[in-house]
Amino acid sequence: MSEQLIGRFDMEMKSPSCTPGASWWGVKISLDDDISKVFPFLNAELKDADYNHKEKVLLWDSDKGFRCAFRPNEIAIAPVEDREVAQQICDDAIDMLNDIWNRRNQIEPNVAGKAPPPSMIQLLKLLPGTNCKECGYPTCMAFAAGLIKRQAELSGCPHLSSEA
Repeated sequence: MSEQLIGRFDMEMKSPSCTPGASWWGVKISLDDDISKVFPFLNAELKDADYNHKEKVLLWDSDKGFRCAFRPNEIAIAPVEDREVAQQICDDAIDMLNDIWNRRNQIEPNVAGKAPPPSMIQLLKLLPGTNCKECGYPTCMAFAAGLIKRQAELSGCPHLSSEA
């Protein structure tokens, strides 16, 4: 028999305070119960999830273009275009959590989060330091800044081996 982790929930749509006048909404799902016990299993199952075990927060970008933040008593999802889509996304999220919870005995829990991105100094140590401009940037430091901002890729430096 399947056990539901989440039964009842409340859904609230909010205009994003970080983007006034946006054409999309944020959705907050309020939960009666603490769902953090499913997070290590969710982290193991979801591709590219970022889990902070100590803070009990799991972030995930769905393949449907939604950013999800799972916390012990709430789930936040954005961007959402309207109430109908929001309701479907909420139902899908609850179904996914309940499914993973029911399969938890078959899943190896994972409490590891993503590794932090490399620092500017770490990136500079990988680069040749020639300031050759072949990458399209005036200096290796500018190229490293482009890497940090995700405006460049390591493959843009012709002097790096494929093992870097």
